[in-house]
Amino acid sequence: MKRVLFLTFFLWAVATSSWALKIKDLGVVPYGDYLLAYAYLEDLPWEDLKQVLRHGLGLKFTYRLEVYRLRRFLKDEKITQQEINRTVYYDPVKNVYFVQTVGAQAPYRAVSIRQALMVASSLEGVPLLPLARLSPDATYRLKVKAVVQKISKTGWPKKIIKFLLFQGDSLDTPWESLKFSL
Repeated sequence: MKRVLFLTFFLWAVATSSWALKIKDLGVVPYGDYLLAYAYLEDLPWEDLKQVLRHGLGLKFTYRLEVYRLRRFLKDEKITQQEINRTVYYDPVKNVYFVQTVGAQAPYRAVSIRQALMVASSLEGVPLLPLARLSPDATYRLKVKAVVQKISKTGWPKKIIKFLLFQGDSLDTPWESLKFSL
């Protein structure tokens, strides 16, 4: 009986881990007066996301970034927390994909879905915080989590049913962390 349970759990763990998104190449770089973060999403289901966009739905990429100062005997101190939102949508009249970053003036125009999803799934040079807030003798941890959601325009009955049945249209990554010091 224990072997059957172990085998079932093992197969479930292997199957679910292969379907999840992953964050790769997580890094931080001091540049000028700021600390910049870099990360990329891996294992995107390209065909599924392409179908979502072609059917008129949008995609929302949400990145949660947190920086902690590590302390030896006390709880780690949270220095900053950010949330970066990017929305990808398709304009069938112009045959162009748009990537809108919250806070940017104009959306990025991409001619292919691959280009649009590459822009939305990468964090390149995102300013985290000024270097003046960090001390050179301390150790820090950057934690990053990403969630990709399908944006659907549904009425209230479908929203209530979706909420009651706990069915979401999202993919997410586990928290990925990186220790660093200046």
